[in-house]
Amino acid sequence: ATAPAPPAAAAAEAPSSAPLASRLASFAAAALLALAGPAQDLGLSLPAFAEEALNVEEQVTVDLFERNTPGVVFITNEAFKIEAASDYAMRMELVPTGSGSGWVYDDDGHIVTNYHVIKDASALTVRFIDGGEVKATVVGADPGSDVAVLKVDLPKAKRGLLKKLTRGSSASLRVGQEVYAIGNPFGLDHTLTKGIVSGVGRTIMSIGGRPIQGAIQTDASINPGNSGGPLLNSGGKVIGMNTLIFSPSGASAGVGFAIPGDTVDARVASILKYGYVKRPGLGLYLGQDGIPKRLAGRDGALVVGIQQGGCSSVAGIRPGDIVVSIDGKQVKRVNDVYKELDERQPGDAIKVKLIRPQISEDGQSIQIDGNGNARYFDLEAKVTLDEAPAQAK
Repeated sequence: ATAPAPPAAAAAEAPSSAPLASRLASFAAAALLALAGPAQDLGLSLPAFAEEALNVEEQVTVDLFERNTPGVVFITNEAFKIEAASDYAMRMELVPTGSGSGWVYDDDGHIVTNYHVIKDASALTVRFIDGGEVKATVVGADPGSDVAVLKVDLPKAKRGLLKKLTRGSSASLRVGQEVYAIGNPFGLDHTLTKGIVSGVGRTIMSIGGRPIQGAIQTDASINPGNSGGPLLNSGGKVIGMNTLIFSPSGASAGVGFAIPGDTVDARVASILKYGYVKRPGLGLYLGQDGIPKRLAGRDGALVVGIQQGGCSSVAGIRPGDIVVSIDGKQVKRVNDVYKELDERQPGDAIKVKLIRPQISEDGQSIQIDGNGNARYFDLEAKVTLDEAPAQAK
């Protein structure tokens, strides 16, 4: 007779059937779910993997970015650098010296950016949203308004990358309007920041030393690399071009400025037509602000020099005269003269009101009143504006 198996052996065999039973139970449960239909019909809750829906405001912002970002490009400025080779020969090579943003202006391959982005470049490279790079040439630039126009030639298969942005007007901007800046801060491609119009009608100084009138102040973050990128309104239209920030650290401090879109349009139109910005000139050299107040006790722009044969010389304006108004608009400082000129074209006629010091009968000194101040008399000059010399690029 065979002896019965020890109890320990029987106990060891029992667990071997557990995995089978577990698998059968799982199969039965799966079959039940399949027959029963959707999980919700059984009152069961399963993890949700669907994307969370955007609210209306978020969707508008996302749509604006996705619609406009293909028209924003990354620009690299390269310059020749001379290095000494191991054999003591001189070697020149192109090295990146700066970068910025730009945007597609039209279907002909014109790219608009800041002048300071392309200044002193030996070569320029434009990178599109697909990562492709192409060399660009400079059509024209205006240091006085910090605007430059580039041109890229794309093969037919790539011309679809020229997604021109829609241009709007900056004339009716109001403080508090939402604005969006797209650019490449610190080389980070296609970055969007959002803010409001913090101020309008600001005056900022261009890299060319000429004031830019009507600049837009915004708290949308603008950092190094954003220069030349578009500032958009809530409708996705270009209403400005990001140009500079006021910051002690060099990074965004919530005070950024953009060139008004209407100014950009006017400068680009002139560059595309003439190759440079055609603007009027008075043919005057003006002194520092504040001097007229000390000399004559009133605001104005002091004439310290005249271009011989220029329109002001022909009209009889002299050094020592103080410009107090142009076409009835008061001139308090030198920037006011530039502001009036920016609204006119070469060949326009203007009325310039001046005050002139009274000279003694011997012509050797200025007459002084009882209080020890110089005596001035009023006069008016009719000036037909010349074309100002193009600024060096």
